[in-house]
Amino acid sequence: MKQMIVKPLMTVITLLAFTVSTFAASEPPAWLQEQMFASGKINTVVMVVGAVLIGIAGWMFALDRRIGQLEKKEKAEPGE
Repeated sequence: MKQMIVKPLMTVITLLAFTVSTFAASEPPAWLQEQMFASGKINTVVMVVGAVLIGIAGWMFALDRRIGQLEKKEKAEPGE
């Protein structure tokens, strides 16, 4: 019974925390934006963030496939 209450409550708290943090960082300072674009460093930042996100997505895809294979193996051999 306690688990049924705690899990949705933690989900709501987590979602609220993410929305608060996005409002806090909604607009970067103008000087930072101008300096990043002027020096060309924004391209490097975008490429690094993109590479990290692609790496995380690939890792999640591979992990999902491994878990799926383990589930199929467990379903095929339930007695062992």
